[in-house]
Amino acid sequence: MRIPIGIIVCWICCSIHAQQYHGTLLYTWNNNNSMNIYLPQDYFSSEEYYPVLYLLHGVNDNELCWLKEVNVRLMFDELISKGEMREMIIVMPSVSGLVNGSYESSFDTIMSYVESIFRIYKNKEFHAIAGISLGGFYAMHISHRCYNHFDYVGLFSAIYTTDKKSIFKKEREALFGITQTSPIIYKNTEKELEKLFQCNPKLYFISIGKHDFLYNQNVLFRNYLKEKKNPFVYHETGGGHDWKNWQSYLMIFLPLLFNDLPDTINTQYKDLEDDKALEDIII
Repeated sequence: MRIPIGIIVCWICCSIHAQQYHGTLLYTWNNNNSMNIYLPQDYFSSEEYYPVLYLLHGVNDNELCWLKEVNVRLMFDELISKGEMREMIIVMPSVSGLVNGSYESSFDTIMSYVESIFRIYKNKEFHAIAGISLGGFYAMHISHRCYNHFDYVGLFSAIYTTDKKSIFKKEREALFGITQTSPIIYKNTEKELEKLFQCNPKLYFISIGKHDFLYNQNVLFRNYLKEKKNPFVYHETGGGHDWKNWQSYLMIFLPLLFNDLPDTINTQYKDLEDDKALEDIII
């Protein structure tokens, strides 16, 4: 495969754990949006197509944070080598940090760029998106805005409101924080969520720590989905708004991608949580 200008290749040749599987990291940019991309070990030596996961970071971070804070490259290698997750392409783009609809509206340019260069299956059952905090906010809005594009959605300690003042409120009306002055892209949130669930996504995964400052928001969203009778997985742990929780959520989420949803969340990752799981609910 000929690599286009603007892509830096980092071949992963070794690791301190000396696992047998070694993926490839690329660093690329398009239209001022930089991103890290993980490719399966045999990507350049085969003509195989792969599923894709778009993995978003939170506010005040960048496209490097998943590598620096969690060392996800090693996580991907180890999970694949153990047969605990499917081989996939994982895109970690930078996010804007703005809540005005501009990032969500332009995300299709990121997807078009990635899917025009890399061998990715086109069907939505091979597309996933996930994010932490503000990245979870983006993942929610991108997934329902592109409701026929994603079959797997992961919201880790996500924000749901567009109004900072309503983050700590427990009232149902505070969930999305929509007002007359809200950007138009957010005003159709409920209708677009309905369209998303009419398309029967294979997995809608919500995870939150009991001591996270966004806990109330996540409970409101869980109750909203239950009220609407939309199927989802809810995973509640101890701990707060931190990388230890987000690492554990990602390790639970990855094995569920592009496979049939199991009856229960895999308990082998329980030791990564701050505290004993308070709830593991499949609705």
